[in-house]
Amino acid sequence: MPLPVNIDEYVSYIVMNDEELRDQHVSPAVIQRLHRLRGLYAYWLQFPDKFERDILQQDISLFGVGRAQAYDDVRLVQILLGNMQQATRNFMRWKINQDLEADLRTARRQGDYRSVASLEKVRVMNNRTDKEDEPETNYDRIPLFGVVFTSNPSALNIPGYDNEASLRKDIIAMNKRYSREIENEKEFTDYEEVEEDGAGTDI
Repeated sequence: MPLPVNIDEYVSYIVMNDEELRDQHVSPAVIQRLHRLRGLYAYWLQFPDKFERDILQQDISLFGVGRAQAYDDVRLVQILLGNMQQATRNFMRWKINQDLEADLRTARRQGDYRSVASLEKVRVMNNRTDKEDEPETNYDRIPLFGVVFTSNPSALNIPGYDNEASLRKDIIAMNKRYSREIENEKEFTDYEEVEEDGAGTDI
């Protein structure tokens, strides 16, 4: 059965290469799993119309893991890298940058500087480095929802009670009624005395 994982650790590990992972003293088993997660993600990107069951089967057949482990791998891929049908803008920007880098290397190697200039323009647009950064949301400054404590039972908005006095009157009446019923039940409760010397009925 797959062991629980530290999601925060995997979030940091997923972008590291093997050398960096070894420097962080990451166990070989975790490194091997990271390889599987990246492989599954790459496969899902290549075939975005695949369903979870297809990715599950790919994990089992390609990496030879058990079904329980494969289920856990697919779940972790979705948590770490996002559901493929809802790829984030940041990831797509990163992917475009990777493709642009490859094209730029090819264009420079071939001396095609017109294409280099065009690709650089596309990269600027993709990364929006020609625009001001969007202001960050200061989540720590969001005011907390105010809670006001009260002993007024009418704050419960029970239908039929429009003021505190009428509600409290019924509360007192119900307390008396049910307290009396409980006391009456106690009077008629059957019980059996147990002798201290253990001579009573065996249990």
